[in-house]
Amino acid sequence: MRYFTIEEANSILPQIKLLVEEIKEKREKLYDVIENYEMEIEEKNDELEVMYLKTEIKEMNDNINELIEIIESFGIFVKGLDPFLVDFPAEYNGKTIYLCWREDEDEIEYWHDIGEGFAGRKHISLLTDTTKNKHKI
Repeated sequence: MRYFTIEEANSILPQIKLLVEEIKEKREKLYDVIENYEMEIEEKNDELEVMYLKTEIKEMNDNINELIEIIESFGIFVKGLDPFLVDFPAEYNGKTIYLCWREDEDEIEYWHDIGEGFAGRKHISLLTDTTKNKHKI
């Protein structure tokens, strides 16, 4: 597993943000198509339209999954889609932690232990400065 420093994570964040923007656009379109699909099923109108919408949902989902695979090819983990959450593995005092980023944040500002998840996020200021340089943070 690759470990990131805060600086390394922030340096690739612009690339991740571009991919996330594309995912967000596709996510919104997907929500609209799902809503249309559910209405068509509920109203039992046009079977061909239902089949078309079902195919469109699958294609959009596949496109989003391809973008997620690209993001994960950087060595980071996608943890949520709405809001979009990404974890960068890092090392702190000899243990693995995650530097955490959410789609509405400008840069990496939070981290959490592996078992804690988003609810356990803490500000990066809690990581000591000496350890930042010494231990890949």
